[in-house]
Amino acid sequence: SLSSCNVLEQPIKEVARNQYERRGSDVTMQCGSLESDASVSWKVNGTDIEAQHQLNGPKLILTQVDLDHNGLYSCFQNPHGERRDTILLHIGSK
Repeated sequence: SLSSCNVLEQPIKEVARNQYERRGSDVTMQCGSLESDASVSWKVNGTDIEAQHQLNGPKLILTQVDLDHNGLYSCFQNPHGERRDTILLHIGSK
C-alpha cells in the first residue's frame, strides 16, 4: 500500500535579527538600513508600540529595559506599511 505525505510549504518569513541587551540598559533598535529621516512605525509581538518609547527616525529607543521588553519587534516603512526589519529582543538579567 502506498502512503502519501503532504508537505505544506511554509511561506518564507523574514528572518529576525537577534539583539541581546542587559536589563536596565537603554536599547536602540535600527529599522534596517533606512535613511535617518525615514518615517517608520513599530510593532512588538504584532501590537502597536506604546507611545512611551522614543522614535528617532528609523530608530526605536527603549529606556531602562526590563524582562517584559522581550519580544519580536517589527518596523514598517510609512506610508505603505511595508515591513522592513524584524528584531528579536532578548533581555538578560545580568
